[in-house]
Amino acid sequence: MGRAVFFGDDYLAVAFRLIGVESYTVYDLIEAEKRIGEAIEREDVDLLILPESLYIKLVGRHFRFRKEGRDKPVLLVIPGLEGSVGKRTEDLYNLISQAVGVRLELGKG
Repeated sequence: MGRAVFFGDDYLAVAFRLIGVESYTVYDLIEAEKRIGEAIEREDVDLLILPESLYIKLVGRHFRFRKEGRDKPVLLVIPGLEGSVGKRTEDLYNLISQAVGVRLELGKG
């Protein structure tokens, strides 16, 4: 079984460490890109966990969350302490719409 690795702020890193997840506090985007890149290269990492705020910044810099030709690690974006802004949901909506070739409509209920 592979490992889950969290990257983010101090508070969430401590929380994930307490439940046994390998966790790293990152203080800037350069450090985040370097550490996440190292985790992507590792064969034992199956899950990357990032707070949404960090995900948004990395996507804006066109960061690649997977190594070419591999289907792992899986990316899990969680709301930060400030709450969710829905960016990952929007990205998934766009990917699914593109895959099926039709612009989907999100309904309630």
